[in-house]
Amino acid sequence: HPERKHNALYSMLKTPRQARSKAPVDAILAAATRVLLEIGYDKASTNKIADVAGVGVGSLYEYFPGKEAIFAEIRRREDQRLFDLTMNREEPRSIRELIRRNVALYLEFVQSNLELHSALVNDVPQFAVTQDDLHFYRNFIPWSQTFFARHKAELRSFSDLHQVAELAARVVRAAINNYVLHTPEKLNEPAVEEQLKELLERYLLKDA
Repeated sequence: HPERKHNALYSMLKTPRQARSKAPVDAILAAATRVLLEIGYDKASTNKIADVAGVGVGSLYEYFPGKEAIFAEIRRREDQRLFDLTMNREEPRSIRELIRRNVALYLEFVQSNLELHSALVNDVPQFAVTQDDLHFYRNFIPWSQTFFARHKAELRSFSDLHQVAELAARVVRAAINNYVLHTPEKLNEPAVEEQLKELLERYLLKDA
């Protein structure tokens, strides 16, 4: 089945459960990040990654079918880190506060490691991280939809809150990632953050 083959190419072969198993996996991922930043995705190879990690290439293949799965796992862990940052903060008191927090948080997240984020967006093929994007949205969208439902009085009239929650999340990520791709220096301009917040407020809020 083509979809199963596609998913297998970008998935770990097994998930380490014990510390002694996690150590080589963490070393492989750290090495792959270094290789990505130094020579780029196209020139990266499993042999190079294993060499930098200080592990045998056979050990690498115990956990990853190839470099595609390694970089997909880096992206997945970055998305999980973003999700944890989002969910571990105090719940906003309003949708306006949620909008402003999420825009500021994603900007902060991207700029905290702009070189890595830029490499993941620029160099790693989009189809390699499709499943990881879905993983983030599967976790975040239901929470966001529930929050919108609790604060429905603040919203314009919408028939499908799930769609609205997903669109709002995608707009934030897509807009900021586009700046990362083309003009990362503009991420430091306050107007970019403020106008993105205003765009979402005008779309979502009936009093905006």
